[in-house]
Amino acid sequence: MVQVADRELEMRDIEIPAVGADEGLLRVQACGLCGSDVEQYAGGTVSRGLGSYPMIPGHEPVGVIEAVGAAAGARWGVRVGDRVALEPHLSCGACANCLAGRYHLCRILRPSGISSYGYLPMEFGHGLWGGYASHIHLHPRSVLHRLPDSLPLKLATMYQAIAGGVRWSVYLPETALGDTVLVQGCGQRGLGAVIACREAGVSRIIVTGLARDAFKLDLALALGAQHAIVADREDTVARVLQITGGRGADVVVDLAPGAPQTVSHAIDAVKVGGTVVLAGLKGGRAASIDTDRVIFKEIALRGAFSQGWQAYEQALRILDENRHDLARLKTHEFPLAQAAHAIGILAGDVPGEEGICLSLYP
Repeated sequence: MVQVADRELEMRDIEIPAVGADEGLLRVQACGLCGSDVEQYAGGTVSRGLGSYPMIPGHEPVGVIEAVGAAAGARWGVRVGDRVALEPHLSCGACANCLAGRYHLCRILRPSGISSYGYLPMEFGHGLWGGYASHIHLHPRSVLHRLPDSLPLKLATMYQAIAGGVRWSVYLPETALGDTVLVQGCGQRGLGAVIACREAGVSRIIVTGLARDAFKLDLALALGAQHAIVADREDTVARVLQITGGRGADVVVDLAPGAPQTVSHAIDAVKVGGTVVLAGLKGGRAASIDTDRVIFKEIALRGAFSQGWQAYEQALRILDENRHDLARLKTHEFPLAQAAHAIGILAGDVPGEEGICLSLYP
């Protein structure tokens, strides 16, 4: 499925290029969707100058190695027939960010755009860069994760949602045993944060959502959150302070998409000396915050972009162990031809449909 314009996908047949010694070919079994797919479909990627049409979307693919060059197979540690999950980012491996382990922040391959599977225009190289397809041609700088043999495909497609929760709510803020964590937003990343916090031994998890998110808030409680706040009916900051005895949360993870007001809520709801992680994209909408309050409270304010190797490995372990009945997060599965409909469900544009984790099957 090729995106050729804002809100326009079309099916195309594209020749699969030959695989070189340092490359591979992934036969896609399924591709997960996330909120950034919604923004991309609406035209947000192109309108910000981060890509151009035509492009093949899809940056959460899992599949089987169908072909692999000798050098690539040795480097990735895979052979034909292995099941893998693909990290979206492509990096140079030699810049300061790559050498410091921040390879997801590399800007060398495409300085003016997103260097990632699902976002590269088809004019870049061979064009087979997205998960909305039967195959992906694997670039030499690809990062792969072997899937456990026992991990069902239905769960494997949620690897990025869980990895986001691991890095953003645990690794980046250095969440500790016994902490209180406020998760703003109860979509797939928010629920992934609940799961990660529970794995990390967080003593109190508070989740926010809107009245229309009742299904997701109930699921957050079932997954281990202790409190759910309906943000458009309650005062989020007042409720957090009430729950914590006036102290505030040790960590606040803002995952609320397109809602800039949650940034100021996070600053007000975190404890003195606490940490706020911003990972929910606001679609270009600027947040208004009281920087004096950040200073007086000595808040650590962190941006979070993407997941990272260790988070992906932990996510696959969590999914494989499946101690939290994670199939509850998978709400929809569609053939590739229904990609636009799947995106509409995830966006909340289809009445009567509650979408959390969705995936496409070629």
